[in-house]
Amino acid sequence: SSVTQPLYDMGAVAMRLLTKMMNKEDVEQKTIILPYGISEKSSTK
Repeated sequence: SSVTQPLYDMGAVAMRLLTKMMNKEDVEQKTIILPYGISEKSSTK
């Protein structure tokens, strides 16, 4: 089994935050929760 991660969404969120920081805009300190999934492999079935 493995955990699937939303890599595109993680990159998009990081880029938005980085752009704000580079433009010297205020960046909120907050937790961002993105969806994930579990991919079952044949050994767990």
